[in-house]
Amino acid sequence: MSEIVIICSSSDPASSNIVSSLLELGEWERQGDLMFYRSCCILCIQGELVWLRNLEDMLDRMGLSPRLIVFASRHKSKEAVAWLGGHFTGVVKEGSFELSRPAPYALKRLLMALQRHAPTTFRFSAEATHHGPVDLRIPSLFAEIGSCEQHWIDPAAGAAVARAILELEENGEHAGEPVLLGIGGGHYVQRQTELMLSRPVAFGHMFSKYQASMLSADAIRSAAELSGASAVYLDGKSFRSEERRRLEKIAASLDLRVMSTGDVRALL
Repeated sequence: MSEIVIICSSSDPASSNIVSSLLELGEWERQGDLMFYRSCCILCIQGELVWLRNLEDMLDRMGLSPRLIVFASRHKSKEAVAWLGGHFTGVVKEGSFELSRPAPYALKRLLMALQRHAPTTFRFSAEATHHGPVDLRIPSLFAEIGSCEQHWIDPAAGAAVARAILELEENGEHAGEPVLLGIGGGHYVQRQTELMLSRPVAFGHMFSKYQASMLSADAIRSAAELSGASAVYLDGKSFRSEERRRLEKIAASLDLRVMSTGDVRALL
């Protein structure tokens, strides 16, 4: 049985780049539309990965019940920065939210692998939760190359992400570390990334300071439950005092400890 299903899109040049490297890194066996290597399986689809719905039903019909879904994808940015990274999926709006189940330990391992394998010209980080698919209950994450055509087709970038994905097979190394819900910071959540890489902690859903005002108590409860989070990390420089008090009140009502950057850095 495949423990990890890697979903790629034939219309996405970064996705194709990552898959090309995956195929070079192992002896994959084709079975119909699927390719298998060790405990991994590659499934290529047409169209945009972010709009997928009912993916788990499709995998079930194929006889696949993975512990982890990885979307190999491009990342777009106006700044066209050479970047590698990953994130969880979900959409938060004023008055509504849809969130898929994140994979906190897998994201941490992905980032640690990217730290080792990323070309020196590429930055790397996690991102705040955004876009779809929004209906997944199997843990999932996006593994991405950004941020423009030049970077999407870079062979070294494709190889780095491919190697990082394959290292997700070794899943248990960080299991047991506390999982935090992250709120605050910019879209690239640099502080949460630094904390994951330097402390015995993982992050589930992460929301930027621009998303924070749209987070209701129900949204935070759902994000914490899906993430398996025991506490909420608040980036102290992101909020006015009134907004911080609102978030702290919600956390208290959900029996979630609020942690600062100093609190997390004190973990050994």
